[in-house]
Amino acid sequence: MPGEIPDREEDPIQVEQPCWETIKRLQRGSEFKRSDETLPNCTIECEGKRYTIEVIENGEDPALADVQKLFEDTFGQEEVDPEKILRSAVNGITSWGTPEEKYRIVTVRNEKGELASTFAGAQLELLNEQGQPTGEAAYFVGYAVTNPKLRQKGLAKEAYISALIDAQKEAQNGGRKLKFAIGECTYTSEKFWNSVGWKRVYSKEEGNQYRELEYIQPALDFDEDTGEMAEGAGEAPEHLMVDNFGEGAPNKEEIRQSYMAFMDYNLTWPEGAFNNPEAYGRQRQYVDGITSRFVDSLKSGGDLVFLSAKERVTVKKGGTKILEHNGANHGEAGKEDF
Repeated sequence: MPGEIPDREEDPIQVEQPCWETIKRLQRGSEFKRSDETLPNCTIECEGKRYTIEVIENGEDPALADVQKLFEDTFGQEEVDPEKILRSAVNGITSWGTPEEKYRIVTVRNEKGELASTFAGAQLELLNEQGQPTGEAAYFVGYAVTNPKLRQKGLAKEAYISALIDAQKEAQNGGRKLKFAIGECTYTSEKFWNSVGWKRVYSKEEGNQYRELEYIQPALDFDEDTGEMAEGAGEAPEHLMVDNFGEGAPNKEEIRQSYMAFMDYNLTWPEGAFNNPEAYGRQRQYVDGITSRFVDSLKSGGDLVFLSAKERVTVKKGGTKILEHNGANHGEAGKEDF
């Protein structure tokens, strides 16, 4: 029934997970009252309006049809994966039947049971340069979408809080420390991401300059016969944004690990996904090329600096020149207002 919280066995939250401080900060600044501040599944209430937050963990859940529709209505059908792929990802299975980290979907519904907002992402294991686990993880954000009629009401922020609670519990149960939240963000949505703690990534350069790391969203679909980008697929420059949960500035190696974790999650296709070895090799060349360009730029740049929009204004007034990744400033303003 709408408004009911499904039964779910929960482990006690662990304060040693650094993102718990971020969770508490976001809860203190919220206008909503939560039925439970330590569980991702809960009800929230503000000014007499009540919503139910739930993490979808089963790829067969009928509620995913509503999530898919909201994705398609917001971004266009051609820009999102088909529903069957979404369902498979929630179950932690790739399109080829191999296991992967489970894609977690957080939904916010009103008292009528209508989908108001959703948040999607995955908790990814970090690996060192030798490919060995570091004992840490990053929360990679895929989508954050709110029904246009219900934007600017704080619902996306509440979904994010539940997503972090869920991600840190997953990390805890896997014996990992959740170190970062990271993702690609449009310039039109930066105000929201800044409000929950995310910042763009810059490197210091000579002449009192900061240069934004140039992140390119890779092509996500490939032709099985050729290994080339599939028809309709392509690259798009975006802003890379990070929240390190208040633990101090991440270093270059930690950013590299986080970047490679979600590149691997999005781009690793098995050889069996292609119709011939040459196509597989061509796709791997593409992946190696796009990741190498980012990593080489990261390593060759100066010390990292993390800035919100307001902080960029402040450093500019102090005489610092900001070299922005302006190619990422595309799309319709307001399209992703939360």
